[in-house]
Amino acid sequence: MPMVLTLLVSLYKLCRFFAMSGAERLVVPECVSQAGSWAGGGSSREHREVSPGVNTDVRAALDRILPALHQAITRTKQAASPAELRGSIAEVFQLVEEAWGMPTLGRDVAKVLCDVIRLEGGLDLLLNLLYTAELETKCQAGKLLEQILVAENRDRIARIGLGVILNLAKERDVPQLAQSVSGILEHMFKHTEETCFQLISDGGLDAILYWCRWTDPVVLRHCAMALANCAMYGGQANQRLMIEKRTAEWLFPLVFSREDDLIRLHACLAITVLATNKEIEKEVERSGTLALVEPFIASLDAEQFACEMLGSSDNSQGRTADDLQRLVPLLDSSRLEAQCIAAFYLCTEAAIKTRQKKTKIFSETGATQSLKRVVCYSTSSTTSSLAKKVLRMIGEEVPRRILPTVPNWKPCEVQTWLQQIGFNKYCQSFLDHQVDGDILLRLTEEELQEDLGMDSSITRKRFCRELTELKTFANYSTCDHSNLADWLGSIDPKFRQYTYNLLTCGINRNFLHRVTEQQLQEDCHINTGFHRVRILTAAREMLHSPITLQTASDGTDVFISYRRSTGSQLASLLKVHLQLHGFSVFIDVEKLEAGKFEDKLVQSVMSARNFVLVLSPNALDKCMGDPECKDWVHKEIVTALNSGKNIVPVTDHFEWPDPETLPKDMRAVLKFNGIKWSHEYQEATIDKIIRFLQGRSSRDSSAGSENGLDCLPSLGQT
Repeated sequence: MPMVLTLLVSLYKLCRFFAMSGAERLVVPECVSQAGSWAGGGSSREHREVSPGVNTDVRAALDRILPALHQAITRTKQAASPAELRGSIAEVFQLVEEAWGMPTLGRDVAKVLCDVIRLEGGLDLLLNLLYTAELETKCQAGKLLEQILVAENRDRIARIGLGVILNLAKERDVPQLAQSVSGILEHMFKHTEETCFQLISDGGLDAILYWCRWTDPVVLRHCAMALANCAMYGGQANQRLMIEKRTAEWLFPLVFSREDDLIRLHACLAITVLATNKEIEKEVERSGTLALVEPFIASLDAEQFACEMLGSSDNSQGRTADDLQRLVPLLDSSRLEAQCIAAFYLCTEAAIKTRQKKTKIFSETGATQSLKRVVCYSTSSTTSSLAKKVLRMIGEEVPRRILPTVPNWKPCEVQTWLQQIGFNKYCQSFLDHQVDGDILLRLTEEELQEDLGMDSSITRKRFCRELTELKTFANYSTCDHSNLADWLGSIDPKFRQYTYNLLTCGINRNFLHRVTEQQLQEDCHINTGFHRVRILTAAREMLHSPITLQTASDGTDVFISYRRSTGSQLASLLKVHLQLHGFSVFIDVEKLEAGKFEDKLVQSVMSARNFVLVLSPNALDKCMGDPECKDWVHKEIVTALNSGKNIVPVTDHFEWPDPETLPKDMRAVLKFNGIKWSHEYQEATIDKIIRFLQGRSSRDSSAGSENGLDCLPSLGQT
């Protein structure tokens, strides 16, 4: 009988999957597709009482808001026309938005309102409107639905309404719907791994990635957060699917653009979470997006950022405990980008939670201990500084930084470490035995008990836990000439703890493949069998992997030159589009100041086969009156002209200047045919650019001429 039930459940899931994955509109449950009154709704006299366990201030707020909510719900039920219906939905929206914006109480008050709307059938009505109503009402319903997607409401959507949302996502070229649908998807990507898989399989992720090329900041903000949620909540299997759909590449323009720091922050979180998955780490690195994370975080002021979030109704309540819990593994990651962005997020959250008097959430989620570890061991000054700020804001003691070169410690430095980890009782014993860094790293449990007087087995376990952490984060560069520590960390970050054991036995990376498992156990004291097997397997794979010789670079296919102030968004879009078409692309991400980087940048122009010049508004203004060629865009154009590069200007709301206003050394660039960029016809524009890159010269056409894109099928609105 159990086998029969299991088979039936499996068949049901299979049928449901195929029903959702077709090209046609997805099947919508009858309770949604049928027009009708609010399921489970009643008259205003049947309204549910506020729970007696609710905080007094929350109760007072609810006593004020709930009657108005019930009246708005009644008017929605009784609406006689679409205009009345939209008006009453707008009233409900205003009440919910007001609740979310309340300092301290907002999340608790809004949660009750969202529950009331669901329990009285409002969620089902909104789904019905999104399925059947005309566009204007759909937009109003979507706007409200986005605001009320707390956990229980996400459950309801996942059970009966995912098809409705995915059908709307297929209408990706309707700007009026894109704002609310992208926001709904943002929330649904944090539901469960199964829901994430369904959203990815049935076009939800495709819609988000499509909207990443738009310019609407509201849509882009939802896209960045949706991708961050999918990365954090989707699990490793869905992260692999994200990479297959080129998510890492499409995150680049979101991180690269300077127009909205919140978009950039969420996109940085998404790419960093993906990078912590070892199975896809290399693909993430190749996208070029990850390299933007640390410089961006270092440029931000966490406390000022928190103040801006507090002033926004969308972010004033901060993150939930579940969200913060998922940031802790980033703090514990071996990747500096992960530590950096997690520390920044927690710093902004500390400012919000301090105002709400909810700082206990940091210790409850395990963040406090991880923050202290970052302060002690992180090699990034930015990350360490952020972690210290968090600890001070939440009233925790800030530990001192531990000198990372542990093998060179003197006994006095061992004493400092003992005091910091709370083992003051044994300081004298360690001092009497002159325990220095070398001896500390090689201590055994027997020596702790017999020589250093640590009789309690529980105490020894606590000490060994601290010692293992120290070994994991120590810097072995003074004695590790083959970089064994980082190689072990590439297998698993915690394997760095075995570095000194191996080094003191005379083993380096080049000799490791000759070592037996027995020697690793008996001589190197690696007692966990599975760890020994993984290390030896990796050593043998390294031995048999093909050796790649460093050769002189052949250069990239395309160098993109742009004006940072007005052209960064288009430059980043061009980079992604061209990479997805198989071109290698160089784009200077920071516009480095003159100095030792100047030669490198000029060499990058000279080694590229093509030179794409992004001409955004006022892109050439700084070139005027620059006879000494100090401006970077001027310098890049002159280098491309002198090197005989295939120059392809791409214009975006650009007015061609009088040639006489430009320096003589760059006027020839006006003789190249400019391709007019179209946000509405991006793929068609890219096809035209590619034709020029593949050999059709853009030279010798009249100055300022542009090829039109008439009669092309629309790909989207922005």
